[in-house]
Amino acid sequence: MAGINKSVFEIQMEFHYSDLCIPTNQLLTEYHAEYHSHTQTYLVPDQNAEYEVRNSVLVDGGDRYGVSAVVFDKYEELVWMGNQGGHVTSYYGPSMQKYTSFQVHESDEVRDIITFEEGIYALTKSSLRHQIRRGIPKHTYKSDNMTDMQCLYEVNKTRLLMGGHQDKLLDLDLTKMKETVIPIEQEGCAVLRSGGGSLVACGSADGTVSLRDIRTLGTAEHSFRAHAACLSDLDMQGDLLITCGFTQTSNVAVAEPYVVVWDVRYLRGNTSSEGAWSISTASPPLLLHFLPVFSGRAAAVSGDGHVALIQVNTPSSGDNQSVFQVDTQSSLCSVMDVSSTSQALVFGNQAGHLHLFSAQHNHEPVYNNFSRQTEFADPMPVLPYARVTDTNFNISSVTLPPLNSGKKWFNELSEEFFKRMYRKPRSIDPEVLKTMKMQGPIGYAPNPKARKRNQIPYVTDTLEDLKARSEDKYHAQPIPKHYQKLDIRINKHGPNDELEQCNKTGLPGLEATLPNSYCNPMLQVLYYMPPLKSTLLSHTCAKEFCLSCELGFLFRMLDTSGGAPCQASNFLRAFRTVPEAAALGLILPDRGPDQRVDLVSLIQSWIRFILHQIHYEILETRKKEKELALLANSPPKPRIVKLNRLTNGYPEDYQYTEVEYLGPTAFEPEVYREGAEPWRSPEEVVVPEASPAPSTNHELTNNQHSTKDREESEISQLFAIGRHQLNRCLKCNKEEERESVVLACALQYNSASRDGEPRGFVELVRASLAARRSTPAWCEHCARFTPTTQRGRIVRLPPVLAINCGGMSAHEKTFWSKGPPKETLEIAKRGGSSKPCRYGLHCARPGCRFKHPERPPAPSPSTALKSPNQEITCILPHILNIRLQADGDIVINDKCDLSPSEPNRALLPKPKKSGPTEQQYLLTAAVVCVEDNPRNLVAYVRVPERDRDHAWYLFNDLSIVSVSADEVVQLGAWWKSPCVLFYSSRGS
Repeated sequence: MAGINKSVFEIQMEFHYSDLCIPTNQLLTEYHAEYHSHTQTYLVPDQNAEYEVRNSVLVDGGDRYGVSAVVFDKYEELVWMGNQGGHVTSYYGPSMQKYTSFQVHESDEVRDIITFEEGIYALTKSSLRHQIRRGIPKHTYKSDNMTDMQCLYEVNKTRLLMGGHQDKLLDLDLTKMKETVIPIEQEGCAVLRSGGGSLVACGSADGTVSLRDIRTLGTAEHSFRAHAACLSDLDMQGDLLITCGFTQTSNVAVAEPYVVVWDVRYLRGNTSSEGAWSISTASPPLLLHFLPVFSGRAAAVSGDGHVALIQVNTPSSGDNQSVFQVDTQSSLCSVMDVSSTSQALVFGNQAGHLHLFSAQHNHEPVYNNFSRQTEFADPMPVLPYARVTDTNFNISSVTLPPLNSGKKWFNELSEEFFKRMYRKPRSIDPEVLKTMKMQGPIGYAPNPKARKRNQIPYVTDTLEDLKARSEDKYHAQPIPKHYQKLDIRINKHGPNDELEQCNKTGLPGLEATLPNSYCNPMLQVLYYMPPLKSTLLSHTCAKEFCLSCELGFLFRMLDTSGGAPCQASNFLRAFRTVPEAAALGLILPDRGPDQRVDLVSLIQSWIRFILHQIHYEILETRKKEKELALLANSPPKPRIVKLNRLTNGYPEDYQYTEVEYLGPTAFEPEVYREGAEPWRSPEEVVVPEASPAPSTNHELTNNQHSTKDREESEISQLFAIGRHQLNRCLKCNKEEERESVVLACALQYNSASRDGEPRGFVELVRASLAARRSTPAWCEHCARFTPTTQRGRIVRLPPVLAINCGGMSAHEKTFWSKGPPKETLEIAKRGGSSKPCRYGLHCARPGCRFKHPERPPAPSPSTALKSPNQEITCILPHILNIRLQADGDIVINDKCDLSPSEPNRALLPKPKKSGPTEQQYLLTAAVVCVEDNPRNLVAYVRVPERDRDHAWYLFNDLSIVSVSADEVVQLGAWWKSPCVLFYSSRGS
């Protein structure tokens, strides 16, 4: 028996301390018998032993390799095992049912295993393998500092401490996969254990134990030599540290038959052995482990399988020990572990067996108190059995298995496959038509007998026809990824590799995780308008939910973010409190935008609402400042506004009577229809109505000079379009005039159409600015509804021209999907028609192509098509030259002297000498809708700070990429349609 024990301990020492310089023939396992051997008596297990064997299994590869690591899972009812061949196997529950089995290294043994919530980490000699519990590998970490690793210790959920037979410890950050090297003075670190506090016990192979604070691992708090020859194992619970090992006797290492207990409270300030005592065991222990549930209770395991449960609190507690035997198959018991509930113990030996022990009469031990459910494969469906000759079996009783999302069975065809389709008949024989005689609606003809009676009278598709039809079919190209709706979550406690891939420009993005984040593209457009941005940054008021203040705060946050993503949470919170926004339907529910919501009309109504809201908030703040100045008996400070810079030379004496929308949409309520009074909050300033204006322009100007107390805000100076509305009754020729200001121009497709076909984008903008239409209206002179012509005349052009493109109806979508018709090119080549219009001055037809007396000829609608850098699908020009005529009409063209190889120079044309009635506008921003599933809103913005490089950027929430100028104006026929366009005049 002594010979067997000696060989067992030699294997143990070779396994743990293969790199030591101690020969294995110098290791003695008998105590008090240095040079003689005797037969060790077999220990009879006590009948009162607390634990008994519950199950034993031969592990995968156990016939060739021994068990080198075993651990209980801290989250599930699993036992993990690693062998000397680099294989890991898990077993479920007390029945030891095999759960997963996989290889982590081709040859190196598994030294240690530790479990995390996401999976396990298996340590080999020179690598660390991370795998999920289902066996799928996630990551393999290797380093030049990993030469002979031995043990693992979990510092927290993101840090891992690794030790081995080397002069350094490795502190690994699991989120960044970066290591920190901690040099140590001892001869390696074979065991790492902690008692739950801040101290970690590091046991080296030479018998030295060092206590290190987890917060300052670089310096050992205390080091002492626990055993003279070498250390076998240690464990720690609270302030108690237990060790076992070998002593040195005449150049021979002898296993010590006792467990040494150390009180670390005495060791911190005292270098002597005070506070340490030993507890004798029946067999020299090689493995130690505290029972977590019991205080001071530990299990000491010898190499031949003797297990003793001892009390380590007092030196005299070693008398009462519970002993039981593990069947090691005459091999070394190499590893053990105790579950967190102390209801189960597991032992592994060099013979490739795992032995599960549990408390007596506890046949269903639980590893953890709150284990989560283990994920198993779906069970195979049990189908009913039926014989082939059974004609009474109901086949429909066999249920069909569930399918993945988006798939259907053949018996669930869509409705398009159930439509009635009629066969196409063959054409009538020309001989029949030649000899046919008509009798009323019926024709008679002799049968030419050119076809047999059993031939099909229908057209059948041949294989060549089907092949030709499939080749001609249009195959839609996929939408680019940076246009799609991206679901990117920002990790505030780790790296954001996906975000760095989506945004390499250094510009800040906006998160889209909150409700009503559909306005993020428009917020980016407003942020990159310097005049608007400076106005909002300087705005302050005492209103609780002021959108102007929240926008200024958001813009300041974007300025100081340094390119980091931001969140418009404060603005969206204030936006939800505005009752007018809820009345317009601009507030979406918290569950996110509905698929049925029309984002095109939603974003167009949003920009009209936000411009009017900021306008009235600025006027309200200005009024309150004047009231406070009057109360303080001091004149208010004059507000100096450089109108010449904002209006670009337009008349500064122009005043308006009201702020309204230009062109209603189907998305808006009735209060925004043409001629209705725009909404105003009760606390906001109401602009006084103007008296009826005279018919001549000279008298209108005098009237404006005499009107006082009419205020303008920075918003109206930036976006306002001065309009003079003239309504004339076709019966009595009575005319009525009305002046107003609009902040956004809505394209009116019917006004720029000819015979139901639109002419082009330039003509569309011209007809929408100076809208002319004929509609029934109430005439006070006639006292009834009469045909009335309404004509809008522009008297003031804004520095920033905002254009709502509409696009809700099928007619409007056709304009952007098909582009300008071919007839437009033909008319441009012919030069138009010189035939006079039959209605003369009474013509109310929008876009009439005939000549009219005393009316300047209409601009050529093909100017957008003649641009050398524009294709037939590039219907958006980069430049718009707008000139006001003397009679209020406008002329627009997009001519530019560029070659096709230099399209970007259109963004910065050469300055021209223009008067107050002519301006040149550049395309600076555009919001488009991507027809994807789900639909998405993105913004094109020409960043002013990067204008040297003509930098256009695509803003898609957190995704920001650089795009070319041609990509901005090219609209896809099936996936990209414009919503709002912004043209800025030069110098604004």
